[in-house]
Amino acid sequence: MSRIQYVVYNRGERMLPGITHSMAEIVRHYSSYKFFHDAIVSDLERAGELGKRPVSILDLGFGTGHGCQMLAQIPNSRVVGIDNSYACRRYARRYYNSRNIDYVIADIPDYLRKMKPFDYVVSRGVIEHVPDGIEETINARWTSRLMFDVPYDEPGGINEHHLVSNVTAESFRDYSNVEIFYEEVGGEIYTGDPRPEKPNMIMCVSSRETLPPLSSVLQLPVPPWSTSLSMAEMAPQVTWWHKFIDKIHVPAK
Repeated sequence: MSRIQYVVYNRGERMLPGITHSMAEIVRHYSSYKFFHDAIVSDLERAGELGKRPVSILDLGFGTGHGCQMLAQIPNSRVVGIDNSYACRRYARRYYNSRNIDYVIADIPDYLRKMKPFDYVVSRGVIEHVPDGIEETINARWTSRLMFDVPYDEPGGINEHHLVSNVTAESFRDYSNVEIFYEEVGGEIYTGDPRPEKPNMIMCVSSRETLPPLSSVLQLPVPPWSTSLSMAEMAPQVTWWHKFIDKIHVPAK
């Protein structure tokens, strides 16, 4: 592990696709972002606006940047990721960058109190790292949907980096127009009725009242993200190097 990888990883606080954690954990992370991506695309398609108007997306706690990169594939999107780690920004800019992504250094609670509205605000497995994270995230300003997930009913002390514990559906009682979803260990995402037997993550979706519930527009359960790549092939250094070689390759005459 390189120095920057070690700093970003921070004793297990962050996942580096293809480098740390298991493929199962990678699938769960990507499955959450795929859910966010598909929900946004569904809203825009239904309104006949996909690619026809700019859509702004805020990712709270971008980490390595892999989630921002997936969201940036939405046509005419502008993605802002915030994180408090300069090492993460350096890593994300190198391996998960795009012209329509801005990686910003900011503390989540401070940013939420001062932010301008985004169309969508999302976060995957980050809010539990923020003191009083559930209460702080309600300050997010958005015009379409707020979507974020955290570990489901995790006891305190299980993870040294987690400052919020024992989160259940009741934890989101102060959010408006809420739907609850659950992600199983395999990455499948279900609605809260009925709740899966062994959920890994719980997701809060707070929506503008004029939008239909996601449970009525997405096919549930949402299947997990899938890939044919191996762990080694997912490493961003490998992908980045292949793209670099492609750029400098001169075809034989």
